[in-house]
Amino acid sequence: MIIKDGKYDDPFVQSVYERMYPGMFNQQGLVMPLMGYTYGEARTRPIYTEIAPHEVDLSNQIGPVRLRLPVFSAIMDTVSGPDMGKALSDVGGCCVLWRHPKAEVQLGWAEEVLKHKPCLVADPKCLRPEATLADANEILTKFHFSTIPIVSKSGVLQGILFTGGVAFKKHRLSEPVTERMTPLARLKFVNINVPFEKVRHRLFHEDECSVLPVLGRGGRFKGIYFMKDALAAEPSYHNGKPLVGMGVGVSPEDLERVRLGLELGVGVFCVDSSHGDGLGVIKQAEAIVKIVNGRAAVMAGNIADIGGYHHLAQVGVDAVKCNIGSGSACTTSEGTGVGVPTFTLLREIDFMRQVLLSKGENAPAVIPDGGIDGPGAIAVALAGGGDACMVGKYLVGAQESLSCVERGVTREGMVYYRGMASKPAINARASSSRYGKEKKASEGEEGYVPYRGPLTTWIAEDTELIQGELSHIGARNIAEAREFAKWPMAFTVFTAAGQRQIGSQLE
Repeated sequence: MIIKDGKYDDPFVQSVYERMYPGMFNQQGLVMPLMGYTYGEARTRPIYTEIAPHEVDLSNQIGPVRLRLPVFSAIMDTVSGPDMGKALSDVGGCCVLWRHPKAEVQLGWAEEVLKHKPCLVADPKCLRPEATLADANEILTKFHFSTIPIVSKSGVLQGILFTGGVAFKKHRLSEPVTERMTPLARLKFVNINVPFEKVRHRLFHEDECSVLPVLGRGGRFKGIYFMKDALAAEPSYHNGKPLVGMGVGVSPEDLERVRLGLELGVGVFCVDSSHGDGLGVIKQAEAIVKIVNGRAAVMAGNIADIGGYHHLAQVGVDAVKCNIGSGSACTTSEGTGVGVPTFTLLREIDFMRQVLLSKGENAPAVIPDGGIDGPGAIAVALAGGGDACMVGKYLVGAQESLSCVERGVTREGMVYYRGMASKPAINARASSSRYGKEKKASEGEEGYVPYRGPLTTWIAEDTELIQGELSHIGARNIAEAREFAKWPMAFTVFTAAGQRQIGSQLE
């Protein structure tokens, strides 16, 4: 039993709790439960600022990897597949691919993401050299694609037709496109193997380079970069490849997944468990830290106690996922009676982190996971001590979610979503080592969320809202938001009436 005579069995953890709640450990007899708060109840206090939202830098370092957008996708079979991996990397975040029962499937997804070229339009509308201006006008009218590659039957790029320079009303529509195209000899192009950062540098610094065709062996057309897209992109990279993660379990086979993923170039490995403060998770995390040896970030969780954070910190992980039972599709708290309100837990873990930092010990990044339903909750979580947030429901409505890719969108415009401990998810992976065949009781639910379209069409606006929150508290970045959080007046808690006043309601 870890709790004996009303105290934590670990004297260090007990001392931190006593420093955190000095009045609670002087009581004798009846112990009143601690009052806890969620992200939905907590708000930051706006103060004087000279920082505009667009000046706020949301990038953050998690061990050896750097996120430009502090968002990880949840390790869920309706969220995190290869399409989400590519999309989230393109906008600066990181997808943590869910642990498919077949290792080769998960590793294949990782390889697909790692080979992805950000902002590359790989399948634009093309025409053959024998096509006419009438064909080009049809593409322009129907698809609004004004830059049309002219490609031979064997796939070799001949040139590009820029329709902006074509007066369709004056030119004969029967005229061959080759008469009006810019031939390859007059175009600047790049090899398919050139890294994206070099592509962007070239687009930015060379004159008359608004587009850049990509060619493979023998001049075969592979796609095209557009300057306006490439210059605005802030993709997340690790060792020259798109940043992607893999969720793993506690079996010996998972260590082999880590080794193979590391060889491919995977940047994040997460030991994923419904209760991460257990011997199996701690030992597995320790083994992965040794295998990875600083070449990728190691994350583990979930925990809901500062002792759990300390245990994982001691084995050298780079990040710890916190929260148990607080996910939108999770019924663990309701079904089993466990859980700590999300914002209170985050503040407790941040307190422990500051203690470890003062002692010069490993203090992993904190990743709130669960209860993050939008940019407002992300902003509160970052200000409250989170280094990045792991989100599921927030992303499942994206076109690139695994559910949307595999199941599509309903006639009502909805996308299927389920918790990883829901009955359908348990049945779907009966042989998975996460729960094993003995797991029967459901701790999750299923349902539908609204379809939101491609991630890139809406994530920028949500990012602006997060930047706006940090701007309101005078923080230029996440580190300064953490300094703000040390101020006793930094946060307020809204009652149910306060929630109704601002247009939302407590669940």
